[in-house]
Amino acid sequence: MHRRAVNESDIEAIFDLFGCAEHAAIGRRETTRADVRDLLASPGLDVASRTMVVESKEGRLSGFVALHPAPQAGQLRAHLILAPADGATDTARALLHLLDEWALRDAPHPNTPVTMFQLPNCPAHDLIAAEGWSIVHSYTRLRVDLDTTEFPEPAQPPLGVQLRVAADDQDRRAVHSVLEDALAGHWNHRRRTFAEFDRDQRQRSSYDAALWWLAEVDGVCAGAVIARDPSERAWIAWLGVLDAYRGRGIGTQLLRTVFRLLRDRGHHSVGVDVDTHNSAGALSVYRAAAMSERGTTDQWRKIYAHQPF
Repeated sequence: MHRRAVNESDIEAIFDLFGCAEHAAIGRRETTRADVRDLLASPGLDVASRTMVVESKEGRLSGFVALHPAPQAGQLRAHLILAPADGATDTARALLHLLDEWALRDAPHPNTPVTMFQLPNCPAHDLIAAEGWSIVHSYTRLRVDLDTTEFPEPAQPPLGVQLRVAADDQDRRAVHSVLEDALAGHWNHRRRTFAEFDRDQRQRSSYDAALWWLAEVDGVCAGAVIARDPSERAWIAWLGVLDAYRGRGIGTQLLRTVFRLLRDRGHHSVGVDVDTHNSAGALSVYRAAAMSERGTTDQWRKIYAHQPF
């Protein structure tokens, strides 16, 4: 087995590796090529020094690992994908130990949390736990089939509610402000300036400002949604409604609006990942918009103390 850093020609092989792992765990592919491209373009990821693939003599990948700053300040995000084959345990152990080495070097302060997402049936589940990782949360993936689902056309918002695209920089700042306030109580949310947020969104390969929408109630910005438009599968990146305006169907109407737009662009489905234990009833909002659950993903965490080398 040969280990090396990722290069530009590896996207297809990493995409295939994700597919093999997902088919073995849940019987279907979930990760798209756009997901792989976005992962490798994650802010702060040094591809040359903080990615690694394990390659057989035949050139097939049996493992992939990466580490970069998490969206949450002071945290790191790890990625680990393994082919479900003989020798996976040895590959997993080697890559987990490599993650340990990187995390100890990169931890910005004592007791730095590193998070990683894995499917519940991942082949290295027991080994990950034995190496000091623990499951701290879960996320539910939902999807809507745009070919078979009927949406009101035009969408009829609740009385007094106006939906409109965020047409300029001022509107996009309003989208950011609504999302920051709507998500302020979430356990994993950290506030960012508009400049930080906007820069992160524009770095995504599927960024499209025409998919930023606002909901106004009597002229007050009350809700917002941001969708993404990769070629393989459309995605809901952000959705938020201010506390004072929840329960009016605003979130559902925002979703239906972008669903119709994405269907008109030729998409067949739209996906989203939602905190399984969200206290604001997010799952019910997505269900009301005709999205159905596809399964869950575990969020693992390990704490590292910076050790200079």
